[in-house]
Amino acid sequence: MANDISPDEPLPKGGDVRVVTAVTGPDQYRIVATTTFERTPLEVWALLWDWEHLLAVGLPGLTSNFQWLSGGPDKVPSTFQFEVAGATLKEEIYERAAEEGRGRYRLRYRAVEPALGVLEYDAVLELQRMGGVYTAFSATREVRLVPGTAPDMLAGMVEFETHCLKEHFAAR
Repeated sequence: MANDISPDEPLPKGGDVRVVTAVTGPDQYRIVATTTFERTPLEVWALLWDWEHLLAVGLPGLTSNFQWLSGGPDKVPSTFQFEVAGATLKEEIYERAAEEGRGRYRLRYRAVEPALGVLEYDAVLELQRMGGVYTAFSATREVRLVPGTAPDMLAGMVEFETHCLKEHFAAR
């Protein structure tokens, strides 16, 4: 499922965020958001691993009541929950990989319980050093939705989240 960042495919520059949604099966989709940050991978990684802060930055004003259920910020696996749009989302971080010397980082997480029309949700966030202080960012979500549910709302949320992260690093 990982969406390794390919040097052959151009990444968005400046303020650009690219989101592509592909149908992968009946009611199944892959939503991929890519952009670049003018920060080192280590700086971006610090935010990605601080899950509570990540939600506040990526979905400002849309989430509340974050709580670790098992594990915690420095343990894998770890489960947590938070509220969004009146629903409680429970998720599990199940992989964390850092290759600091190569400037590559990966964080994988998934939904533990269905909510908001999403039956299955598996995601990977990847960072890769591009040179200087630039970092390529890729967020891939593999989802299975309730039959007949369009992926547009979820893709819009992914795009909003990525723009918010981009603005966060541009403002620092």
